[in-house]
Amino acid sequence: MNTEELQTLEIPLSKLLAWNDNVRRTGVEERIGELADSIAAVGLLQGLVVKKEPRGKYAVIAGRRRPLALSRLAEEGKVKGTMSVPCRIAPKEADLPEISLTENVMRVPMHPADEFEAFQRLIAAGKSVADVAARFGVTGAVVLQRLALARVSPVLLAKYREGELNLELLQAFTLTDDHNAQEEVWSQLQPWDRKPCIVRQMLAERRHSGQ
Repeated sequence: MNTEELQTLEIPLSKLLAWNDNVRRTGVEERIGELADSIAAVGLLQGLVVKKEPRGKYAVIAGRRRPLALSRLAEEGKVKGTMSVPCRIAPKEADLPEISLTENVMRVPMHPADEFEAFQRLIAAGKSVADVAARFGVTGAVVLQRLALARVSPVLLAKYREGELNLELLQAFTLTDDHNAQEEVWSQLQPWDRKPCIVRQMLAERRHSGQ
């Protein structure tokens, strides 16, 4: 099956259902909190594959953990239950267990920082935000979020790759594109001060003071 044949559309979160035949049965909710935090920080990085169900519902064939994370964010009031989720519709003749297995076994995910920079290269090569969003089944807002993260200082991106700061903290540095300012704020942070709110406050103070 050619994945380009899949119909793409955005479906409200409230209309997504778990698929009972999903091959992932163990550890489904493991680290869901981390996934939810990641989505809250930079948006949904990858769309879902679904199949139509009665009464306007859709069962999630590939990407089972993402709706769980989104539902947690909805419960916390961080997203709306009606938010649109980018999805692709599996054709009726598709081998659904094979799609589910491929999603869970065959794909080795890139590090998020590599994805940010890859999106940046696509834009630099002449792709529009809308083109990139359509190609990867995400919204334009998500593409813009990734591009902002790609503009963070290479020094901080390297530290992110090494685990010295998490995604939420990296997001705070996007308040400015000034790499020198980003790096100076990082150097001034004590380990116990490495919080997004403190980073944003320090960058805002520098901007207001004209530094």
